[in-house]
Amino acid sequence: MEISPPLILAFLVWVPVGIWIYAVISWMVMADMDTGTGIIALGAAAGLGISTSFAPDRSIAWIPFTVAVLTVALFPLVNESYRKYMLFKIDIEQIEDIYGRLRANRDDVYGMIRLSEVLYGMGMQHPAITLLESALRERPKDLFPSETRTLDGWQRNLGKIPLRRETACLACGTGNSPAQFFCRKCGAEFLLEMARRRWVGFSSWALLFSVWGLLAIAVAAAPFLGSSQVTPEIRLVAGIVALVVALGGFGMLAWRGVRG
Repeated sequence: MEISPPLILAFLVWVPVGIWIYAVISWMVMADMDTGTGIIALGAAAGLGISTSFAPDRSIAWIPFTVAVLTVALFPLVNESYRKYMLFKIDIEQIEDIYGRLRANRDDVYGMIRLSEVLYGMGMQHPAITLLESALRERPKDLFPSETRTLDGWQRNLGKIPLRRETACLACGTGNSPAQFFCRKCGAEFLLEMARRRWVGFSSWALLFSVWGLLAIAVAAAPFLGSSQVTPEIRLVAGIVALVVALGGFGMLAWRGVRG
């Protein structure tokens, strides 16, 4: 039997597909990936493997094979994006908890200090410095030596850049001091909303992964849908499966977009 390049690809493709399936199942078991996104990813992986191995036109087997390899090659980037997203999500949850404390007691100095630390860690230096200044003002420095040193360090890092002491509310545009926590005009939790905007597209890593999965499914289905060597029945089944997965996937993406 002659060993042709398409035949080699038919066997080799299951290496990246196997890695892909193992990674996705691991993420789903650890609850690091939601079920909808996981199903799309698993369907895409299996589809690319089948398409590479059994495509009616063997001359295009390299296309789904390339998509499978490229996807696995991008896994480190996906992992890093996901890690940053989870850290961001933890920060947002901390801010939500702190806002709950400040809603009950707006003079909670420890809540103010912790909020300033989280904001600074997210890159929101100006609100963080203004908030920490307000928290430590008129309080004995010997009771908060670490926080005082932190504030001095933040101010030094700011250098000659003028400190912006007002933060605009994203809901109504009113300027507020970060020490107010709630917008003086509409009452919105403006620091929380500002922090959320630090990540472009909440859950965007999963959305991107889902879209990539849908495109991979389309690539996997194309050889069967467009080949004259395939019976109409097989083309119909492949088309229905691709359509159902695509509609379900895009429906999930739309729902995630509505939820934010």
